[in-house]
Amino acid sequence: MKPTSLHRQLMLWLLIPIVCLWIAGGVVAYFIAVRFADLAHDRSLFDSTLTLSEQVRIDHGRVRLDLPDYALRMLQIDPYDKVYYKVSTHLHGLISGFGSISPPPGDRVYYNRPYYHNDRIEGNHVRISSLYLHVPGNSRDWILVQVAETLVKRKVLAKEILAGVILPQMLLTGIAVAIIWIGITKGLSSLRRLESEVQSRSFRDLSPLSEDDVPKEVGSLIHAINDLLSRLENAISAQNRFVADAAHQLRTPLAGLKTQTEYALRQNDPGEIRHSLNQLRTSSERSIHLVNQLLSLARAEPGWNRSMEFRRIDLNTLASELAGRWVPAALRKHIDFGFEPSSSNPSIEGSDFLLQEMLNNLVDNALRYTQEGGKVTVRVFVLNGISGISVEDNGPPIPESEKEHIFERFHRILGSQEEGCGLGLSIVRELAHLHGGEVYLSELAEGKSFEVRFFGHPA
Repeated sequence: MKPTSLHRQLMLWLLIPIVCLWIAGGVVAYFIAVRFADLAHDRSLFDSTLTLSEQVRIDHGRVRLDLPDYALRMLQIDPYDKVYYKVSTHLHGLISGFGSISPPPGDRVYYNRPYYHNDRIEGNHVRISSLYLHVPGNSRDWILVQVAETLVKRKVLAKEILAGVILPQMLLTGIAVAIIWIGITKGLSSLRRLESEVQSRSFRDLSPLSEDDVPKEVGSLIHAINDLLSRLENAISAQNRFVADAAHQLRTPLAGLKTQTEYALRQNDPGEIRHSLNQLRTSSERSIHLVNQLLSLARAEPGWNRSMEFRRIDLNTLASELAGRWVPAALRKHIDFGFEPSSSNPSIEGSDFLLQEMLNNLVDNALRYTQEGGKVTVRVFVLNGISGISVEDNGPPIPESEKEHIFERFHRILGSQEEGCGLGLSIVRELAHLHGGEVYLSELAEGKSFEVRFFGHPA
């Protein structure tokens, strides 16, 4: 198989999401444009209906439309759309206008309230505005005033709104593509210099490659070529930097997306727009959760400089405060959520933040996979002089075939309907190792328990 160009791969990996986002933005913009065009013209159409209703007269029990012919012609004159009107009563039928206009759907009648619906008249798609009026002294009769128009102006306005949104997006997308192309080309220039240096060497020349004027990432590669042992160390460090940098780079735009969504939701926009923005907010929250998981995993990796983070942590206090924050989530699923402290008041040397992250993942995992009405308990214990924390639940058991894989990164149990990224238990294990501990899965009479025992910190 012919090797794929790295430049081409990077362009594809970066451009495909941009194009997908642009297409998604275009679809959303289309529906927004159509909705705004409908709202604007619906109001105008209802104004015409109100104006027409003001000309309805009742003389001696008879309903008539007191509107001169020239006024009717003005109502129907429109350079773009064809306009129809109709005035009718429940008992006497058509009073004036175009009889083919259909009444509003539904059987119930609400007076002085606008009704809108779509239909076809003379083969044309039309939008119809309807208004019911009382007939004084006759509770069995009512007046229906209707104005209908074709959809030409609506479509023109929707296209103008859509063009105003899509064209700037296209321009920005083009600029982004150009910037990405230039950035990748400049970023890969050091690799081309390294390639040229290696190709020009004799096969007998085993001296170290020059490390002058090269970026850190390429420097790690040169170190790996020069020294096998240092290559391994630098590879791990590069992985940590990649995960941490990627998470930090992703958090800012995703958090911005969430902020923009929440701002839009505070506006007086139509329901469909609110629904779309809610979906965008949900997607951003899931992405931020994944980024946070990646950051936690990066902190648990070997090589993370954490010598200044560790201090004495009271496990009872840590677990109690954290359990309290999970009570609302447990109540939403009607789960019996409890906490049992240890009378020995154990404490360990560790990072408060990382220990909370470890326990958060255990509790989140238990609440996520425990059925409604189930039971979850956070327990601090001391067993044979070893301090530990356990999270027990009576949720469904883990299949035997999955037990040896549940602590692997990105592994999720087959058939699970719960959302997740498969990093939670992997983070728990790495953070337990970081604090001189180990995590164990135990089967209970009803449910299971995840225990973290801190062997390096006797009670």
